[in-house]
Amino acid sequence: MVRRWPWPFLLLLAGAILATARLVPAFRVDPALVLAVFLPPLLFDAGFSMRAAAVRRELPWIVGLGLAGAVLTAGVVFGLLLVAGFSFAAALVLAAILAATDPVSVFAALRRLHTPERLRVALEGESLVNDGVAVVLFTVALAVVEGRVLDAPGIAGLSVWLTVGGLGIGVGLGLLTRWLLAIVPHPAQVAITVVTAYAGYLLAGWIGASGLLAVIAMSLILGTAFQPATHHRVHRFWRRLGFFMSSAIFLLVGLQVRLDEVMQVGARLLVLVVAVLLARTLMVIVATLPRGDLWPWRWRLGLVWAGLRGALSLALALGVPASVTGQGEILTLVFGFVFLSLVVQGLSTGPVFQALGISRQTAVATVR
Repeated sequence: MVRRWPWPFLLLLAGAILATARLVPAFRVDPALVLAVFLPPLLFDAGFSMRAAAVRRELPWIVGLGLAGAVLTAGVVFGLLLVAGFSFAAALVLAAILAATDPVSVFAALRRLHTPERLRVALEGESLVNDGVAVVLFTVALAVVEGRVLDAPGIAGLSVWLTVGGLGIGVGLGLLTRWLLAIVPHPAQVAITVVTAYAGYLLAGWIGASGLLAVIAMSLILGTAFQPATHHRVHRFWRRLGFFMSSAIFLLVGLQVRLDEVMQVGARLLVLVVAVLLARTLMVIVATLPRGDLWPWRWRLGLVWAGLRGALSLALALGVPASVTGQGEILTLVFGFVFLSLVVQGLSTGPVFQALGISRQTAVATVR
């Protein structure tokens, strides 16, 4: 039975138990270190795994759910949290952190259930795109709450520069690296992708753009740069590195949050969960409304339920500087949210999809 529990949940729980029992000394991780070391492998792995043909075929839905959907979700969550009595800073930062879905723990179950390809690709693509959107929203949110950006033109300018600069660096380095990979020996190709991923992150950050968007753009370009056998080897390396970094993030967050602290913010955590679920439900309805014939209500419910939060949200929460008011409570709330998301949604996604009758066979019948 233990194998049925998602490993991220077990790592979070183990770390929290150790912290609650005071078996490890209290510590804080440098936010810049978390973002620079842990996030590039996570995002590179996600982008490298995407199949170009499937992405092109479902691109409108990926953009609609991942880009517009993430912005809409963050806006609704921000508004609901303000109404519920959260401070401006906490509401803004939490809305940005929880804008990104990370349904890695449900993908295996979806493939095992023969979930329709459009639904799976839409979820995977949405997760990748709103990772990038969430990173930009998070950077802008921190700039606002720290007083570095104070007006609408400043917010718009920062958002555009983070996006355009990051994507520009990523595409440029990705194309250069793709050319380089064609002339170097196969054993050196993995090392080149590692150097490129971190170099792109640092270069984009140096010009004030989004390093994580640069990593995503590079990963999508390099994902199609290899022959099948070589692609499998490189993909396997990044999958293992991503797994290691993700595991480290879950454990680090667990070690910094005590379970008694989570109980103290239980009421606010419940409000946060309700706000995010309401926002995601509204987002899915709005995004799929133009083509309801392609998105039966069962699929829409599946999209809502599979919108877990995970490693990226935790890493961004670790990246909140201590100077931000309520930084400790923000980390505790994100911990509690991800914890509940992994337990409730992570464990029940398979049974819920089966109960909804979502399968390749029902998809064919529905399209007809």
